[in-house]
Amino acid sequence: MDIILKEIVAIIKEETEIINKKIYGTTLLEILKEKILNRKDQISLKNLPMQNTNINLEENIKVLEKNLYFKLSFYQTPKSLLRNKLDKNLLLVVFKEFVKIDILDLNTQKYNNIILKPFTGVTMSKSTVCNLNFPKNSLIMQLESNDIDLNVEKKQDTTI
Repeated sequence: MDIILKEIVAIIKEETEIINKKIYGTTLLEILKEKILNRKDQISLKNLPMQNTNINLEENIKVLEKNLYFKLSFYQTPKSLLRNKLDKNLLLVVFKEFVKIDILDLNTQKYNNIILKPFTGVTMSKSTVCNLNFPKNSLIMQLESNDIDLNVEKKQDTTI
């Protein structure tokens, strides 16, 4: 599991450095999702040992001015998070098994159901209310973005 963690963190750091520093929030997470899924052959999941317990590996990633919180979770037993309100922007990528997500539509107060198959993901914004259902033997990556207000505009005009 530690090898997979290091491989994914290396991909995230490398790709985040390439992305324009004006891009942040869910847009940044969506770009990272595509970059990670495009490089899935660099992540060694084939020899993943079956664990007897749930495992959560966490790491804080700071690249340039961006703070990201990375979590890789293996659920040996099913896990459900009900009426979970996100306090940060979240990227969820599934590497193993099918994950069911119910996202609350605030206008109709009804849930929209999404089923993610392996090597797919979804980006959800801060304050989203959702139910997350992780099945037995699932491997899930979560990447949260701490948005920092960046002043990336020029402060002074350089024209003559």
